[in-house]
Amino acid sequence: YCHYFKIPDIKIHIHFCILFFLFSSQHMDGVQKLPEKLTAADDATERKMLRSRIDEQSSLICMLKQRSDETLLRSQALQKINTELEARATHCQRELDGKRKKTETLERRFRDLAASNQSIIAFMEEHKKQNAQFRLENQQLKLENDSLFSQKLQDKEELVQKLRHDIKLLTEEYASKEVQYWYIFILSKQPCSIHKTKEASLLDQLQDAHQKHTNAVALCKDLRKTLQETKEQHGAKELSMTESLDNLTKEKDKLLHLSMERGKVIQDKQEEIEQLEAKWKEEKKARVKAQDRFENEADAVNKDAKVNSLQSALDESMKKIENLNKHSNLLLTQERELNKKLRHLIL
Repeated sequence: YCHYFKIPDIKIHIHFCILFFLFSSQHMDGVQKLPEKLTAADDATERKMLRSRIDEQSSLICMLKQRSDETLLRSQALQKINTELEARATHCQRELDGKRKKTETLERRFRDLAASNQSIIAFMEEHKKQNAQFRLENQQLKLENDSLFSQKLQDKEELVQKLRHDIKLLTEEYASKEVQYWYIFILSKQPCSIHKTKEASLLDQLQDAHQKHTNAVALCKDLRKTLQETKEQHGAKELSMTESLDNLTKEKDKLLHLSMERGKVIQDKQEEIEQLEAKWKEEKKARVKAQDRFENEADAVNKDAKVNSLQSALDESMKKIENLNKHSNLLLTQERELNKKLRHLIL
């Protein structure tokens, strides 16, 4: 706008100066070339008419000059306002771009967190399924262990009780046989052959009973050893299953804690995103208000119709001035011709 108004203003000033100089020179020439023999009344009338014309032209020139100065000041003020609005719009656009980038970054991070949360949830679901499967297998193993080892242990306990009873019977039999042996040994007055025969039979019975007792004791030891190994294996299995269940429970608690922390982080990020969205909406509203204000001020600035009307009025004024110049020139030429004719008539 400054560029648009400066050039016509300079031209107007130049035109005004030239016109003022021409009118002044023409009127002064006309005044100086008036014949000295005119009457005082004609001279005064001519001077008044020329003075009135000069005053009208000078007042018109001053009015146009004042209007052009006002238009220049107005255009400069509007240009300043336009520059400030453009700077504000640029600043708002930069802030909006920065906020948009931040929003995109937060949305991308939120999507990453949501994806990681989904993976954690899937892992937890899989872990729950594995835990349930392990518990079911543990219960099945316990039932199988109880069904297998309890029956075997019961059978072995019954066998041990039976062997203990047999050992007790054999011990009693061995004691009775030993008593019989010593009784027979005391009765050594009997014939030697009978004694030896009974002694041999008793020794054989005693050896058989001792052998049975030894075998029963060895079998009882083996059964006790087998029972102890079975109990140790069962305890080791129960301990390993308990440790695995404890580890799975700890891992489950750890994953739940991690999931809760991730949920809190995601909730915080969602709140931050909501705050940024609210702030972005407020900035968008402020930007819309600034744009409306800019458009209103631009409408006030871009009054091309008014400027064109002023320009057309100025052009019409210039045309009127030119017509007045032509008319004044014609009148001056007519006055000169009349003066010449009067001179010839007087002479």
